[in-house]
Amino acid sequence: MLNNVALLAADDSLTDDFIINKILLGKREYYEILVRRYNSLFYKTARGILSDEEDIEDVMQEAYIRGFEKLHQFRSEARFSTWLSRILINCALQHLNKAKRKSYVSLDALASDEMDHLQEISEESNPEVGENLKKAIESAISQLSPKYRVVFVLREMEQVSVADTALILDISEENVKIRLHRAKIMLKEMLRSELNSLDLFPFHASRCTLIAERVMEHINSRINYPFGNLSE
Repeated sequence: MLNNVALLAADDSLTDDFIINKILLGKREYYEILVRRYNSLFYKTARGILSDEEDIEDVMQEAYIRGFEKLHQFRSEARFSTWLSRILINCALQHLNKAKRKSYVSLDALASDEMDHLQEISEESNPEVGENLKKAIESAISQLSPKYRVVFVLREMEQVSVADTALILDISEENVKIRLHRAKIMLKEMLRSELNSLDLFPFHASRCTLIAERVMEHINSRINYPFGNLSE
């Protein structure tokens, strides 16, 4: 068992490739570092497609487990976070399809071709007002169709590049730009104000720990290790 896993996850000098090599050599406990490292990204990405909190956590766990099972297939040509996020997107979309909850937005009314730039919104000095603003923004984002919401979350909230967003969603870079543009237009209409970098959809430490514990419990108790040697 590793000590101070949360600190290891935050250590930039400990690269994903180094951690993956350790796992492939049989040290499965290192996978928890990756789970904790990408929990926030995963949560916000899944939140871009799904709305129910239990569904989001279930999909995150499923994606982490699939990622572990397929880890020997990972190639370093792409970022590990991008590779893992594609697995998450597939899991989330499969869940959405099974539940038959896909929603669509008519594109006929979205004809504007000009990009609107987001302006800075600062929270009011009154914490309650700031919290209400935050909830209003989260609510507006939640109302977006999943195809637009997930692009907005990846690009504006997680600062994922256009190229990586296109890879994660398996769409063209041009399509990423179009969907982001339309998402901004719809949000502007809903909010009558513009958004910037508030800490939306936070994934608190307690939930991060819970997801990590669930994933590692499943890996340790139910998965026949597909590679390496389990001995220290």
